[in-house]
Amino acid sequence: MVIRPYRHTDYSHCIAAFDSNCPDFFAYHEKEEFEKLLHDLSLTTQTGDNSDGVYYYVVEKDNRAVACAGFYLPVDNEDAMLVWGMVARDYHKQGIGEKLLTFRLEKIQEFRPGARVLLDTTQLSYPFFERSGFTVSKITLDFYAQGLDRYDMVLLPETNIFAKQHRPFLS
Repeated sequence: MVIRPYRHTDYSHCIAAFDSNCPDFFAYHEKEEFEKLLHDLSLTTQTGDNSDGVYYYVVEKDNRAVACAGFYLPVDNEDAMLVWGMVARDYHKQGIGEKLLTFRLEKIQEFRPGARVLLDTTQLSYPFFERSGFTVSKITLDFYAQGLDRYDMVLLPETNIFAKQHRPFLS
């Protein structure tokens, strides 16, 4: 298993991962937004320009991308936001999501030490993030679709084990 930056050749595998998680984890109407992100990423990976602050990765296993996820570093504040994380349904419960989350949190601390990490997810996935130290800050019922609620979550620097590892020693 290898985690590497997204390439435009990963597009179909990432779309397949999204489709495999509908309608349980994503609403069908969200696919257009995800396709736009992948299209925009395909343009930036070809030109090498990442000025939009989005970093996106895939997990390669069995010679294909079986998971994908990224983060966004806005220029107007010091937060980081996790974006579009998913593991293809056939690869659920194999520890891939945990490894990909750990990888993203480490990268965030590399690029923006001490950042708060924000995300939004559903009632089905929030326990996964809660186990990693995220706390729920807001719940919006039926946000994504009927029966698919939005959970806004935050990981504070003082509870982020990766932020602690990258903090300079103070005496």
